Amino acid sequence: MDATKLKIKNRWMSIAIGFVYLWFGALKFIPHLSPAEDLAKNTIHRLTFGLLDDQVAIILLAIWEVGLGILLLSQLYRRTAVIIAIVHMLLTFTPFVFFPNEVFGTGPFALTLVGQYIVKNVIILAALLSIYERKKVKVAQLQVEKTKENMVYGGGVSLQTPLQKTWSSAAKSDRLPVD
Repeated sequence: MDATKLKIKNRWMSIAIGFVYLWFGALKFIPHLSPAEDLAKNTIHRLTFGLLDDQVAIILLAIWEVGLGILLLSQLYRRTAVIIAIVHMLLTFTPFVFFPNEVFGTGPFALTLVGQYIVKNVIILAALLSIYERKKVKVAQLQVEKTKENMVYGGGVSLQTPLQKTWSSAAKSDRLPVD
């Protein structure tokens, strides 16, 4: 796949995830409208050791999600938004540890509706990981100098091993090392 098609696909995936974040986040601004409100409050309460009031926590989460949605929709600071969204998605799995009775059903591998709601985040996490772009690092071009005894890169880093250096300096002074 050429780079242009990949960029277009990544842009559409970012927009789709941004739409979901915007929608789910907006629901949290209105009390009792989000089906995940109680789960989110309980999880944040456990993660913050109860230091954050539940109403404040849900508003902060709504701001977080709506903000991520706007950033992903608008393609602004996309790399940063994707990193923050990945952290958020990882935190959505904490109810498996904190509230297993609410997540798992009666049989093996049986999930409650809450558990299914959380597991669907695997898809969002995979999509976020696929659109994540590594930071491009500019590598300073190394200036190569040719000297008599070896190659030296800018900065004086010799490519010779210690044994080569010994033989090189010995040959230069017409003295070979003696065991």
